[in-house]
Amino acid sequence: MRAFSGLKDFIEYLRENGELLTLSNSLSPKFEISTILSELGKKEAPALLFEKVKGYSFPVVGNLLGTKKRLSMALRVDQDHLFEDLLRKIDRRFSPKPVPGPVSKESITKKGRIDLLKHLPVLTHYSKDSGPYITSGITSARDPESGVIARGLHRMEVRGKNQLGISLLNPPLSDIYAKYKRENRRMEVATVIGVDPLILISFILKVPPGTDKLSVAGGLMGQAVPISKARTVDIDIPARAEVVIEGYIDPRGKEEDGTLGEGSGYYMAFSKSPTVHVTALTCQKGAIYQAIVPWSLEVDNLLCLVHGLDFVPKMKREIPSLKRIHFIPGTFGSHVVMSIETDHKGEIRRALSLALSFTHIKKAVIVDEDVNPKDDQEVEWALATRFQGDRDLIVIPDLRGQPIDPSSKEGFLTTKIGMDATRPKKEGFEKVDVPVEVKQRLAPILGKLMRKEKK
Repeated sequence: MRAFSGLKDFIEYLRENGELLTLSNSLSPKFEISTILSELGKKEAPALLFEKVKGYSFPVVGNLLGTKKRLSMALRVDQDHLFEDLLRKIDRRFSPKPVPGPVSKESITKKGRIDLLKHLPVLTHYSKDSGPYITSGITSARDPESGVIARGLHRMEVRGKNQLGISLLNPPLSDIYAKYKRENRRMEVATVIGVDPLILISFILKVPPGTDKLSVAGGLMGQAVPISKARTVDIDIPARAEVVIEGYIDPRGKEEDGTLGEGSGYYMAFSKSPTVHVTALTCQKGAIYQAIVPWSLEVDNLLCLVHGLDFVPKMKREIPSLKRIHFIPGTFGSHVVMSIETDHKGEIRRALSLALSFTHIKKAVIVDEDVNPKDDQEVEWALATRFQGDRDLIVIPDLRGQPIDPSSKEGFLTTKIGMDATRPKKEGFEKVDVPVEVKQRLAPILGKLMRKEKK
């Protein structure tokens, strides 16, 4: 897999490989672009470059990581071994490498009285959103105690010409903000939009405390990530970002709630959303604005990847008899199906209980090895013929769940379920099949018929 010098380079790679569509219609960033991306985002579809955006010189690109294929392209791994390849590289580190000079030699910088929406085609995604939201901005801040720069992907609401609300629900940035509040100090932040997608992915990974996620990105790339100093805040940022927004959070300021259609498919407002006061805006000449529609396969792919990198190795280490693990698309990583090589019901029950102990898992199903976890029909067949609710169902109330689940209680508490869809006994539960040698002999004919059916 080739390396990419930045967002534009990745876009060109997608174009060369038939993974990018270009739209020349002039569309508004308010609802119109998000409507196209929302419809595309419900199924596997190409990335889309909007060449003309009403009122802006910036083009907009979206649905970049809307398929497992493009996700693997961005991560420089084989699609069929995505988790395995990533897990082999996830602990490798390359410290980011400073490059001389400012963020870019070809940039337009605005300071002082900045009007964000005058320059950036920030999308208003859904009809009841409280306003335009930046959903692809990856934010960096310095820990006031350790000095380490922490980074994450956090939604940002445009609240005024030079003000952004930032939703700080997750560590490490939520923990850092708490420290600044205790010390009653301003928290400097720098947000970049439009980077090599591998860098964006690294910002949402779970890493040990005190780790700069850019060193994780470097490990995944196999080379150091170039960084530059921001212009008005003391923070290192990726050097090749299309857009950089700098500013600070005043911990004494008012914290508001903004509403956004979230990755769960519902409008949600979260408390503790402080305001970023913007001090500088830097845009590359010829910049491209990256958009991420919240309720889409793109977000689902990202969430399943992040949860899987945490979940899969821990589960397989504790339960060696687990074979295949599959997150159900459209459930933002909360529903999982696992196949297991054991008839021991105690081991199966232990596996289900352990899976439900993970914050993001709400429903876990276990099937035998003869069932393909990725085949919805086979999984439902196993539930229909091997599962009994009074015997094989685990229900655990009041466990911590995901913030984007609107059915959860206060404190994001939720009821979780585990379902044992394995054979109750060996006798009488052999799956029907044709002779293996006949299937192998007829494979070329069958493959030809299936290709015709797809056409």
